[in-house]
Amino acid sequence: MLLQRLVQFQRPREDAAEAAAARPYSRQRIVRWQLNLDHAGRFTRLVDLADPSDRSTRFGRPILVPNGGRTSGIAPCPGADDAQYVLGWRDEKSKHDRVTAAHNAFIALARRWLREHPDEPAARALVAFCDRREWPQPPQDAKWASKDLMIIAVAGRRITERDSLWELWQNVVRERKSGAGTDGDGRQGHCLVCDRDGTLLDRMPQTLPKALVPRAEQDIALVSANRRIHTYDFNEGLVGSPICVACGQAAVANLSTILSDERFTFSYPRQRTRLAWWATDGADSDTIRMLDERPERISNYLHTLALGRQRRRPGRHQFCSVTLSGNVSRLMVHQWLEMPLTQAESNVETWFRDHQILNRGQDEPSGYPIWLLVLCAGQWATDKITGTDRYIPFADKAADRPDDLAQLLLHSGLNGGTLPPHVLAHTVRRIRTDLRVDGPRAALLRVALNRHPHRNGEGPAAVLDEEQDNPAYLHGRLFAVLESLQRRAYPGDGLPNTTFFHRYFAGAVTNPRVALVQGCQLSPAWLKKLDGTAQDRGNPQADRDRAAKAAYRFRERLRELHDRLNEPVKPLADAESQSWFVLGYFQQQAHDIRMARAGKAPEVPTDDLSTNHDGPNTGSHTDEEHDDQ
Repeated sequence: MLLQRLVQFQRPREDAAEAAAARPYSRQRIVRWQLNLDHAGRFTRLVDLADPSDRSTRFGRPILVPNGGRTSGIAPCPGADDAQYVLGWRDEKSKHDRVTAAHNAFIALARRWLREHPDEPAARALVAFCDRREWPQPPQDAKWASKDLMIIAVAGRRITERDSLWELWQNVVRERKSGAGTDGDGRQGHCLVCDRDGTLLDRMPQTLPKALVPRAEQDIALVSANRRIHTYDFNEGLVGSPICVACGQAAVANLSTILSDERFTFSYPRQRTRLAWWATDGADSDTIRMLDERPERISNYLHTLALGRQRRRPGRHQFCSVTLSGNVSRLMVHQWLEMPLTQAESNVETWFRDHQILNRGQDEPSGYPIWLLVLCAGQWATDKITGTDRYIPFADKAADRPDDLAQLLLHSGLNGGTLPPHVLAHTVRRIRTDLRVDGPRAALLRVALNRHPHRNGEGPAAVLDEEQDNPAYLHGRLFAVLESLQRRAYPGDGLPNTTFFHRYFAGAVTNPRVALVQGCQLSPAWLKKLDGTAQDRGNPQADRDRAAKAAYRFRERLRELHDRLNEPVKPLADAESQSWFVLGYFQQQAHDIRMARAGKAPEVPTDDLSTNHDGPNTGSHTDEEHDDQ
């Protein structure tokens, strides 16, 4: 089914013109040298296309050239190939006999081009150049290698722009990959992909660039069976997997197109897989793409959903996704997913509802992109260069970020499935170690609880749940109130060097008894400090009134929470209970800040709470570490 959907793939309408202009069996490669000839085939100049001053062109220029997935055999490409093929250059690593054979094969291919297209002036010029055998020698003032890619230009125009060359190349690749000669039809049979009779492949006509597939060490074969032991019936090649030439070319070319387009892929450095998706019949979906958008765009999208303005298209389109990784030169398919596009979009909307959460300083719950949920699972540390605190970048080995997290979150978001318990355990451990809980981390905890495989009862809400009687959740809320009381009693620089939060939070996540007992013992002194501020006639009347209201409100809130905790405080032995504690703490603070901003909670020190734990540097989708593939 994967190959069938790849063959049927159509680009969205806005990309149709680009797709029509694509060349078969081609790839953009870095070209180092350009060999210039005149109309008569005389050598005029050898140009070095590398520019060391520009990072993007320091090894050469990217140019679309013929590419057929060469392996260990000698297989020349017309118009552009290694210097050893075009000019017979040999470096210290080259074998004399092999370079000679490769050079002769390139000349033979040029002569075939002229035989099949005698009216092509570029072919006549190239053959005339080969007949003269006046080969330019390697430059003495520049580093070179026999495998440097070289392109040929005749009278200032690259011969890879000639249609006749691509017609020749298409025939050559079909002959090579189907085992046919120039006068034969190759192996005939019934293709399992298109369900038609035709010429069958022995090998896939192209490979996928290793840069497109995580953990690949070489260019990747989409389907391969190089040895008998790799097949069910001990045949060599693709005898046991009959694929016609047209389907093989289309499948590889279309998958390469999808993986090369960031609109249809989800990929993150140091994550073991890459997910590619598309919709049938050239359809597109902004809803699916919303999984990796910026937080502000997601907020606008969620607002549209809340107002009921989001409409879905009638459902004849299918959603397809494949999760890939590489193993040397083999393609590993971790998951194939196909469903109606409307169902996939509905799953994404449910995903946002399951993880959105009210962040500190906000009035409405926020949803977060996958990249930010993966980023926040890493270590929070101080940047050595800028001196600011932020999450360690994706590409850093010290980030302590699960290498399968992106895959798990994407699959759950697209398929509506559960998340494994270790997501909770890892996130809680990082919160305790870093002493940081913010919106993305709280959202990650919430969705992992809502999609826990053994969830009992209702999961956590997006905002503070006043009716939730989970003891761990109530303990977290009580801890937040105690912290807020200390900060209100000692505003600004009056706080001790080690606050209640910094002294007790990490331990309270696993066993809140010590922290709550200490907090309840210290709270009378904090309340007395507020009472003193309220009774001090030297303070402005407005400050006295606010302190009196704060003391009254804190006493009421502490009494309410204590009344709901009827059982002794017990250790929180599992990741689920610990996550409930963290969410109770975070949601209580976010709720209090929202109420204070609305003028309904004068006791809450909004400035201290909002800046103490929610710094601005949570990362960006456009960070260099995210784009570095």
